[in-house]
Amino acid sequence: MDDDTMVVACLCAAWCDICTAWRPEFDALARRFPGVRFTWIDIEDEADALDDFEPENFPVLAVQRGAALLYCATVPQHVGTWERLIEAHLSGQAPSCPAQALPDLRGFV
Repeated sequence: MDDDTMVVACLCAAWCDICTAWRPEFDALARRFPGVRFTWIDIEDEADALDDFEPENFPVLAVQRGAALLYCATVPQHVGTWERLIEAHLSGQAPSCPAQALPDLRGFV
């Protein structure tokens, strides 16, 4: 993977009905952005790798470019909102968001 490749992750849990319902929309977003690597991370399956990461709610959108975590926050499961945030990060016009402590997302792709 190129060091400048953008990674978009959805952090969810298998028991979360909202996450289950959101998965097809997230997969559709991945098809709209072929130059971006998308990954679905179940926080319980990946608990060891995620260390102390404990989201307050679901789903969590995380965006990383290279080694830099650019965005990590709970975002409502609305396609247009996620699409605008991804486009903003691709164009360099993204809103700032305090990034939470996450391991390198490239290890999940």
